[in-house]
Amino acid sequence: MPSLRSLIVLGIVVASCQAIFAAKPLTLDGLFPKDRVLQVRVKISPEHWDELRYQTRDRDSMFGRDRRKAPFESPFTYFPADVEIEGVMFRQVGLRKKGFIGSLSETRPSLKVKLDFTDPDGALGGLTSLTFNNNRQDRSLVNQFLGYSLFNAAGSPAPRIAYAQVLVNGENLGVYSHVETVREPLLKREFGEPLGTLYEGTVVDFNPGWEKAFELKTGDDERGRDRIIQLSRALEMNEGTDLYPGQQRLRAWVPRSAVLGRRWTALGFDDSQWKGGAGGVGYEQNRGYERFIDGALDFGSSMRGRSASIYIRIPFHLESSRIPAGDFILRMRYDDGFVAYLNGERVAAANAPAEPGWNSTATRSHDDQAAVLFTRFNLNEHRGLLRSGRNILAIHGMNASAGSSDLLLEARLRTEKGSLDETIARHVDLDAFYRFWALEGLLGFWDGYSGNRNNFFVYHNPGTQTFHFLPWGADALFSNRRYERGNDLGLLSVKLRGMVARKLYESPAGRRRYVRALKVLLDQVWKEKELLAETERLETLLRPHVCMEQRWFDEDLDSVRRFIEGRRQEVLDELDRVARGE
Repeated sequence: MPSLRSLIVLGIVVASCQAIFAAKPLTLDGLFPKDRVLQVRVKISPEHWDELRYQTRDRDSMFGRDRRKAPFESPFTYFPADVEIEGVMFRQVGLRKKGFIGSLSETRPSLKVKLDFTDPDGALGGLTSLTFNNNRQDRSLVNQFLGYSLFNAAGSPAPRIAYAQVLVNGENLGVYSHVETVREPLLKREFGEPLGTLYEGTVVDFNPGWEKAFELKTGDDERGRDRIIQLSRALEMNEGTDLYPGQQRLRAWVPRSAVLGRRWTALGFDDSQWKGGAGGVGYEQNRGYERFIDGALDFGSSMRGRSASIYIRIPFHLESSRIPAGDFILRMRYDDGFVAYLNGERVAAANAPAEPGWNSTATRSHDDQAAVLFTRFNLNEHRGLLRSGRNILAIHGMNASAGSSDLLLEARLRTEKGSLDETIARHVDLDAFYRFWALEGLLGFWDGYSGNRNNFFVYHNPGTQTFHFLPWGADALFSNRRYERGNDLGLLSVKLRGMVARKLYESPAGRRRYVRALKVLLDQVWKEKELLAETERLETLLRPHVCMEQRWFDEDLDSVRRFIEGRRQEVLDELDRVARGE
């Protein structure tokens, strides 16, 4: 039996150890360990917890006609709670539900903790809010952890991340992803300057009139939105002059013999008997091109199964043959190929034979999703063909076969001051953007900026006076899923719903630069053995903490491994096609 003295000494030692442990501060860096699962305990009144977890979003209000006038309104409110993290208690903080659509849950809601809810000075390393994602769309539990880690490894700024086992009023809610909230600490660490303007983008893009739909997080809102407007205008290439802007009268005809030769391309040719209309020319048997085609210029009945070629004549008027300074650009939507003639002379072509005949077919097909993008063709060497007064742009459109289910041809002519890359580079750090964009493609991030105009932050860095993109909501990675309704090329490694990505892809130089960025990532970041070993480590780390609702953990983790094993070859198989813009 121990003596009274020994018990007293033991008590002093234990008390001292407890005091030392309790005094150990919880730092911001300590919130993001890689080798253990944080223990997070939440205590909140049962009434408040029920009210919190049943709050939800209304789809009608989110996607109504006033969407462009303001960011999505949050339906979630803060409730007082005590939150203990790694034994350190934060009393009377704010707790609310978070999430957009796919991550919403009434049993395991994603959570936001507001440290300065009652204490204005409440913060941890300058961070006033903590983010705990429920992994509802990340059933493998590793998408966010691996994804953000790869972004950071590639030098593309992203949040730090750790895992947390979350218990609310003693109930185990399983494994959450604790993601660093994108605020001043991250901005200072990554950019050296936290005083720029930060916006969150949720189902929004840089379209004219949509600047108010971005959600301000930090910084000078007036200046930031003005920068968004400037970028939107640059993407529309307003720094130029339309010579033929589209939506004007044109005529089209399906040839049945070679009788016309090339006479139909000449300025003086009589096309008065041809079918007339305004807009795109073609047909659509299923769905996809119908929104681009003028009903008066639908040639399905005369082409489907009968002809692969069509002739189009587009008149436009110039006050002078001396067009405004800048590059002389033809922009084309085309499926599958075409030859363009300006006042009778050949000036541009794609997927077309060297000497097309009246019944020629395209030399290869052009993917439907690529066809809806305007591709740019520089006509500078042909400026001398223009004349004051009436001009004719003639298009010989070709399908890959007469039996094709669709056809699309639509043209624009304009002058542009400077290249598109140069114009966008005045507003976006392009080195950083190509890296960010290629990472989204490599990782299969179908719900990010380039894949769905969603789940991103954009930061206007006052140091460079340009925008930088950061990923967010990265629970939809390591998947070959894509939005078919978007401007995705049908390729696994290119996502083009985001307007910045789509505009850059219009130019051959932009496509080549994207390919280079993707190759660098494959060479320097995409290390299959290391990634697969990391999935094994994370499986061991997480398995003791998963709850019943996370029972798909094994199945979905195996799916991620299959993606990692096959991704390099999938991407390599596509790179030449991407470079050609097919």
